[in-house]
Amino acid sequence: MASRSALALALGLSLAWSAPALAQPQPPAAPNLATGAAVEEDDTGDSALPDPATSAALADHRPITVVSLLPPTEVLARGQGLSVTAGELYAALADAPPPLLRRYVQDPAALRALLDRMVADRLLAAEARRLGLDRDAVVVAAVERALVSRLRATVLNPRAGGTEVVTDEDVRRWYDAHPDRFHIPERRRARAIFLTDRAEATRVLRLALLRRGRRYRNDFRRLAAEHNAAPDLRATRGELHELARAPWPYAVPLDPAARDAVFAMAREGDVVPRVVEGAWQGTPGFFVLRYVARRAPIERSLDDSREWVRHRIALERRVAAEQAEIERLAAEAHLTRLPVDRAVRLDPG
Repeated sequence: MASRSALALALGLSLAWSAPALAQPQPPAAPNLATGAAVEEDDTGDSALPDPATSAALADHRPITVVSLLPPTEVLARGQGLSVTAGELYAALADAPPPLLRRYVQDPAALRALLDRMVADRLLAAEARRLGLDRDAVVVAAVERALVSRLRATVLNPRAGGTEVVTDEDVRRWYDAHPDRFHIPERRRARAIFLTDRAEATRVLRLALLRRGRRYRNDFRRLAAEHNAAPDLRATRGELHELARAPWPYAVPLDPAARDAVFAMAREGDVVPRVVEGAWQGTPGFFVLRYVARRAPIERSLDDSREWVRHRIALERRVAAEQAEIERLAAEAHLTRLPVDRAVRLDPG
């Protein structure tokens, strides 16, 4: 019964593919919020080349409609205490990406395998329930996360609205209110060794400046891990991302004298040729610094950023609407909380 139903549905998929007038258009790819790009590339940065074995199945990009040949309540597989219905299969196909639907068109055995997996999952889930694993805390948490995800997708996000309700005036106000996102100064990356003793800092600087030909003999990262008096700098091997000379809220805070010494360097990779006196997180001391790399300033116009801002506003509205719903539900439930530090203590080591 299950195999016949799967084959019938595969035939329906094939018929729907050959009748594009019945198909619903697929939504366009959403732009990346960071870059605005809607094109994906492989890990090498080049557009992926088609696999000859699958190019025939992917050659036609017309949308595919799933044609329901049976009532949703029709049982495709039945056993003691469990069943898989045609409606559940249709729901799985509705969530399938277009390339996978095309594979089902080309290979009916793959569609049968989908139904087989659904049956196997149902059997294993029934066994897990028999063993009481449905009451396991990890399983309960996973179910709750799935329910929250579904609530967002079907209730909260549609209620808050998407980019279609964000006006051009909304976009301009958000753009003007966040200049630090669009007018970004020059940033530099550096590594730092912080010491509280000048003589020790001078000794470490000599190690950092030693050369073999045109290359430094000692790896500055290793020196930073071995000699830093600041535990956080020691843990990151002295890494300082996003240093900025001009005011910028996302810049790494650094003593002005150390920051100016990094920006005074002309060539990437060079060690600052002197010990720099300054403070790290309120502690006075001395820096040994290396200028690693430069990032040019960025200017993003309103026109260039419009779609990114539109998506950002929609996201913020959805987050705000969800938080308001949480607060409403908490108030209705008369929620009280015990301080978490009364429930657990984490001892290092």
